[in-house]
Amino acid sequence: MRLLRLAVLAGALLSATAAAADREWITYARLLEITRLDRFYAAPPAERDKVRLLGTVKPNNPAIAPGSLVFTVVRGSEKKRIAVNPDGSFDPAVDPAWISDNPRVLTSMPEGEKAGFSFAAVPVLPAGTRFDYASLMASVRQSNALVKSQGGLLRFMMPTFVGITLLYPVGQAASATIHAAQGEHTVSADAKGVLRLPLDEALLTSGAQVTLSQRPQAADFLVD
Repeated sequence: MRLLRLAVLAGALLSATAAAADREWITYARLLEITRLDRFYAAPPAERDKVRLLGTVKPNNPAIAPGSLVFTVVRGSEKKRIAVNPDGSFDPAVDPAWISDNPRVLTSMPEGEKAGFSFAAVPVLPAGTRFDYASLMASVRQSNALVKSQGGLLRFMMPTFVGITLLYPVGQAASATIHAAQGEHTVSADAKGVLRLPLDEALLTSGAQVTLSQRPQAADFLVD
């Protein structure tokens, strides 16, 4: 996954208080706060259903691989693990009840170590390989609207998204064909497997369709 490439590094440094074995750390509300995700989860679900919001963690100590970290949410007798991906991204919204119950969160980070916490936003793609152009770009418009709804400094720290980037394996031939009233246009992935589709306002209202040669491994936003 290549999520951190577009993550906004707005996170604070937080000192962990747990040893290698899981031990007490912070509350779930505090986890959302240090990743700045609390503000976004406060928005109605219909205003964020096309954007996937993730937390990110980057240990200050380069010897600690992000993927080796685990957060454990303890709610009564129930324990659920939040796995951290190799790139440091993690999905903290495993159970909506955690937001209201505010359970304890344990960490596997060694005592005394510090890490930077932040967030990343990635688009949710329509299902299949052929869909409306407007459906593909819906996450771009929604994410920009979501950012504008945030107050304070956070609103100015977020970039403006101007399109979608589809990520394919390096060297794999991949393309997206846009079918519009004025004809067809094909965009191919580059040698690194990156296929860029800028937002075109005219295509949004023309009923244009998009056909992908295959589903991408992942997707990101294009930044202005």
